[in-house]
Amino acid sequence: MRAVTVLALVLLGAGPALSQDRPPEAPEAPETSVTETRPPERPEASVEALVEAPAAGAAPEAPEAPAEAEAPEAFGPPAPPVWFVQAETDSDFAACRLALALLGTTYRQEPPVTEADNRDCGIARPLRVSQILPGVALTGDPVMRCDTARALGFWTRDFLRPAAALMPGAPQLTALETGSGYTCRDRVGTGKALPKPSEHGNGNAIDVTGFRFDTDQTLSVQPREGDGAMDEAFQRAARGTACLLFTTVLGPGSNAAHDDHLHLDMAARNGGWRLCE
Repeated sequence: MRAVTVLALVLLGAGPALSQDRPPEAPEAPETSVTETRPPERPEASVEALVEAPAAGAAPEAPEAPAEAEAPEAFGPPAPPVWFVQAETDSDFAACRLALALLGTTYRQEPPVTEADNRDCGIARPLRVSQILPGVALTGDPVMRCDTARALGFWTRDFLRPAAALMPGAPQLTALETGSGYTCRDRVGTGKALPKPSEHGNGNAIDVTGFRFDTDQTLSVQPREGDGAMDEAFQRAARGTACLLFTTVLGPGSNAAHDDHLHLDMAARNGGWRLCE
């Protein structure tokens, strides 16, 4: 009995000891309302404010470009006329006249030619040529620049005279029948004027309508396609060799406006390009 009592006392004394060894429980945190920890809500913006206000970080709109200003009018004097630009220097003109002297060309220097109605037409140092080589006249005494006369002289000396000597009876060339020399007008093609100035308007062109020989024969320039005659051979030779001296050669078959003559001119083109038709 005594043993049971002692055991009971021991057990009763162990209860508090065990409770003392247990760590104390943490006190419960006070309840906090959700509304107390949530940050205050931003006031709602109106639709108009959202449309008008730029987005955060967006670049500002570029200002409207000003209306294009009209190009200012050209200032200063007008460009010089074509005839003035093409005028020979003193040294070039002297060299050209020396060549004409060696060829035996007969000519007369005329006063400068200008046109009141067309400022680009004209010749600074025009020559009126009556005989391109000794014994070879130019009908009509056409007016032209010295460069044109020189090319015409070389063509006549080096090609026309030798070609004539190869014809039956070896006739001598006595004259070139010439049409327009200097004429202030537009170009022509297929019988109509073209909206471009003619090289005739600056003395750079000459029209040859025929060739005269000492046999009283005249070979007129005309369409000669495959007739097999010596006249065709001479005309073909004259036309083909002319492009060695002139930059433009037009004749029968080029267009309707050139069926009755050879148009020869000294037009300047890029790269030395030539038009031979």
